[in-house]
Amino acid sequence: MGVFTAFLILLVWLLGNIASPYLAPAGTVDLGNDGIVGSGDKAGEISAIGNAFARFFYRAGDANCHQHADRSFFLNGNQMPFCARCTSIFFGLAVGAAILMFLDLELHIFWILLGLVPIGLDGGIQLFTDYESTNLLRFLTGSVAGIVTGIALGYIISEIGKIMVLRKRFRKGSG
Repeated sequence: MGVFTAFLILLVWLLGNIASPYLAPAGTVDLGNDGIVGSGDKAGEISAIGNAFARFFYRAGDANCHQHADRSFFLNGNQMPFCARCTSIFFGLAVGAAILMFLDLELHIFWILLGLVPIGLDGGIQLFTDYESTNLLRFLTGSVAGIVTGIALGYIISEIGKIMVLRKRFRKGSG
């Protein structure tokens, strides 16, 4: 799998999350503010969503995100399947993979870690204090984290591809 394939998968995932609120009747999806990550606690509300494609993304959100309405974006009057921070990470992953398709970047752990600092600070301070982040700040910090992670993921996939090509050449030469 090359960087382009990874980009396409990440883009389809992002677009599926964006499309899902439009595939349910306007103003019918609001999952409240009591969700728990990984609990499947919104299964009842999600099963009422008529579109199977949208239901898939909302179920994925239920399994992997708290889905708090006050920390989520709304499209078509419906809450998105993932919170603002998760959605922005998906956005950043696709952008990061796209960047790597066009630029030959070296992977430097310093820049990756630096790109993760804002989301770590925003989420960490919010977790341990009374500070409440905004969806805009969650989107910005999540996007930066997603971009550096997308670049790292794309770089790793690219390097694995190069190694596989070398292994094929080596096998042909030694056989």
